[in-house]
Amino acid sequence: MVKAGAALLLTVALPSALGAAWTVCVQDTDALLSAPVRAAALREFSELMLAQRARLDFGDCRAEGRRIQLEVLGEAPEHLDNVLGQAYRRRERIEPLLKVYYGSLVRYLGHPNSAYAIGRAVARVAAHETKHFLDQDPSHCAHGLLRPGFGAWELMASDSHSFLNGGDCRRGASLPSLQALVTDTRTDGRHSRRARARTR
Repeated sequence: MVKAGAALLLTVALPSALGAAWTVCVQDTDALLSAPVRAAALREFSELMLAQRARLDFGDCRAEGRRIQLEVLGEAPEHLDNVLGQAYRRRERIEPLLKVYYGSLVRYLGHPNSAYAIGRAVARVAAHETKHFLDQDPSHCAHGLLRPGFGAWELMASDSHSFLNGGDCRRGASLPSLQALVTDTRTDGRHSRRARARTR
């Protein structure tokens, strides 16, 4: 049985359901992203998140509207090995604070790689975490953008099709338990997506 108050709360908790545009404000605190990487990331993120009405902004991000903070950091904390991106969750709400670990990502991608391929990879990790926030759901899907892990070649590929074809997937179908995919530090409510060399 669903009470009216619970249904209203669910509507408020699902930002993408309201149809509002979102700006993902990128804080590249260590100036890790070159101009070509940023340009590629902007293009890829726009394509992946068009339906969700979300866009990246590398400026001061003071424009009107709804904002999500995305920090680009050099390295993940030691206890989060193999983590490429992270969304924060407090209690049952996913916070508008996301992280991409650039150093971990570049090592995972390997060499040689181009600025354009790295930019696409940054955008795909950022879009994955943004989608968790917009859906207010930490679950992963068997296909598409919300898979729990991606191969390096998938993150760099010029074709975005495999990230766009997830549709309305059944969350958690044919996947290990969420506990195996998410790190819970319990001290501050952080949750993270673990990268895997192969997808299953």
